[in-house]
Amino acid sequence: MNAAIAKLPPPQQRALAVALLVVATVLALSAVLLPLYFLHKHYDDTIAAVSDRLERYRRVAAQAPEYRKALDAMREKDGRRFFLKNTAPNLAGAELQEYVRAAIEGNAGRITTSSNQGARDDGRFKQIIVTVQFFATTPALQKILHAIEAQPPYLVVENISIRPINAFRGFKPGPGQEPEVNVLLDVAGYAFAEPGKSAGK
Repeated sequence: MNAAIAKLPPPQQRALAVALLVVATVLALSAVLLPLYFLHKHYDDTIAAVSDRLERYRRVAAQAPEYRKALDAMREKDGRRFFLKNTAPNLAGAELQEYVRAAIEGNAGRITTSSNQGARDDGRFKQIIVTVQFFATTPALQKILHAIEAQPPYLVVENISIRPINAFRGFKPGPGQEPEVNVLLDVAGYAFAEPGKSAGK
């Protein structure tokens, strides 16, 4: 290699020397600058990603007062008032029976039997059902059904059976009297599952 270079004329030798010097310089600079460039690019990308995340967090934080207001509004609405207060099935059943009893007796109905069915799992809640049999006039029955379903907690009449008491042909109630009917109905309410228990356990 040195012999081949020695055969070259002096101007070409100088040009080759300069070219080799340039190549050596470029390689040396590349060895130093390329790692610095990639390190700089890595930090730039990291800073950009962190800045973007920080900006998103700032936007979310700016909405915090709005979310607090919405949460306070939900608390004021008190969603739990639509559920039975008790979480134990037997206590929730007694509570439901009391609501139904008050609705019937408060509207001139006469209860003959009342019983609880077993609680049923419904996701995070327990469905509590009470079966009640009672006598009432038709207008009183309308008021009873309205009283059961129109106020919290939410109660639902799931099944109802109505039979006239005096069903023989030609029966007419006395003047100013409403005939009574025999009513059998199932009323369902919902309670939260007992603390520490879930539907899957």
